[in-house]
Amino acid sequence: MTEPGGELPKQSLNQISTHWSKVGNPSHFVLRYGPAVRHYLDAIVKNSNDAEEVLQDFLLRVVKHGFDRATPDRGRFRFYVKAAVRNAAFTHLKRKRGREQSSDDLSRVPAPDAREPADDVWLSSWRSCILDRAWRALDLHERSSPGNLFHTTLRLAADHPNESSDALAARASSQRGQELKPDAFRKQLSRARRHFAKLIVTEVAETLETPTPERVEEELIEAGLMDYVKEFLPPDWRTQGTLPD
Repeated sequence: MTEPGGELPKQSLNQISTHWSKVGNPSHFVLRYGPAVRHYLDAIVKNSNDAEEVLQDFLLRVVKHGFDRATPDRGRFRFYVKAAVRNAAFTHLKRKRGREQSSDDLSRVPAPDAREPADDVWLSSWRSCILDRAWRALDLHERSSPGNLFHTTLRLAADHPNESSDALAARASSQRGQELKPDAFRKQLSRARRHFAKLIVTEVAETLETPTPERVEEELIEAGLMDYVKEFLPPDWRTQGTLPD
């Protein structure tokens, strides 16, 4: 199996177009963050029917209006989306209470500054969305690059963490219908991990209004993603914002 030819061009944070410039694109939002929104709603509303109603109303508003109040000075996009979803849930329950003349417990929706178990659900779901995006991008990269096995090797290593490179190479050979030697597997895997780290850093940077190295690191740490990337950040990361090759 041949190695993919050529090195990927270097990229720095200042070349990344931040996600704030894309928040008016509804399909872009739904594709990236819809699952995190739903999981958060399930956690704060605690009623599947109500959560579904809030989700549909919220997504419909996004499709019609985008995020018309989202501006870079409002902070991280993650914080903005969380607050918007929380407000949508509160509005729905308040409207339902008036409509049904019942006593829905509006306190189910956490206050903006409160620390609730739902916050952990939101952060975990947000992290999953970023990782899912990185995995899909890695798969696309493999499909569009002859000889590239980044997704295949990294997926096998992640699914079978206790297996040797010999065993993983055998799995890859069987899966691809073509022999892959253990040393070739290790080379592909090493480069796959580095590229996966780059995809994660890029994805996180696109959710920040000003993706400086310090702010990206802070977000990686808070989202529980730093362990995926820290060993691949280049020496000039802090000064130049250079992404992993």
